Amino acid sequence: MKGRLIFKVACLVVVLAVVAAVSGFAVPGQAADKRVLRLAHVYAPDHPFNDGMKEMAERIKERTNGTIEIQVFPAGQLGSEEDIAESVSQGIIQMAIVGPGELGKRYTPVLVFDGPYTFRSVDHALKVARGEVGRELWDALEEKSDIRVLDVMYYGTRYVTTSKVPVRTPEDLKGLKMRVPNQPMSIAIMQAFGAKPTPMALSEVYLALQQGVVDGQENPLPTIMTQKFNEVQKYLSLTGHVIQMTPIVINSEVYAGLSDEEKRILEEEARRATDATNQKVLETEKQIIEEIKASGQMEVIEPDIEAFRRAAQQAIDENIEKWGRELYQKIQSVK
Repeated sequence: MKGRLIFKVACLVVVLAVVAAVSGFAVPGQAADKRVLRLAHVYAPDHPFNDGMKEMAERIKERTNGTIEIQVFPAGQLGSEEDIAESVSQGIIQMAIVGPGELGKRYTPVLVFDGPYTFRSVDHALKVARGEVGRELWDALEEKSDIRVLDVMYYGTRYVTTSKVPVRTPEDLKGLKMRVPNQPMSIAIMQAFGAKPTPMALSEVYLALQQGVVDGQENPLPTIMTQKFNEVQKYLSLTGHVIQMTPIVINSEVYAGLSDEEKRILEEEARRATDATNQKVLETEKQIIEEIKASGQMEVIEPDIEAFRRAAQQAIDENIEKWGRELYQKIQSVK
């Protein structure tokens, strides 16, 4: 335990050193009204999320006449998603893209966003996240964690890939070692499907698949392709077990320190960026499926979705009280 604590402290020192090196707040003599905000995430530089955040940063800098500069750090440059979320909570990193699985460690009901088959469609998920139900949830998260949700992006629909066994029903996953994020619902879902969930950082997955450390993984199509998992997997099963929305977040104190005009610009550009990114991800998903089918890189399988829904009920039953049964019912009632 002592060794792990020393390691975490050392990691935090490294993050602080990197942040200080690029921080506008740490540069002597800099104009007092200029703010440099670091926005960190774990996605690849060519992922739609990174493109969206870079465009958002450019527009905000232009509209604020340079008083707000957002520096985007992709691909886990400032740490794992767990590290990034903690750093935003403490104000060490000002902004980030952080998934519900990580935010749910700070306020458990947020984990409902990672629940299996919680949402009927992307449109349903967006209506929940951006509507009254979502706002109440995000406000409660902020009170618990000092992390404010600005908006959400469609990360994609999560599908299963494997190297040895084509997956048509949950029975085909029985006993397979499946890489999952180190997040409660991801683990619970794979357990419900009969697999052996193996938590692992995204940056480690390609090598683990290549070396056979794990038999498969589950992710949205853009991540599968930008991480090149298609090179080391044979089968793509369109399970669609999670329609995943991923928030853009900002430290609460940093947000409170902005002027009303700066807040308005930030929120408008966050919405513009998320709308554009959501559309791009939807289009990218269609293109990827066509490319995979045309290239034959992976065999595309249409699984028995109802069988997966039935199996997933175990994960829902085990977690619905933690999410809040009323919250889950409210989500289902959103039209």
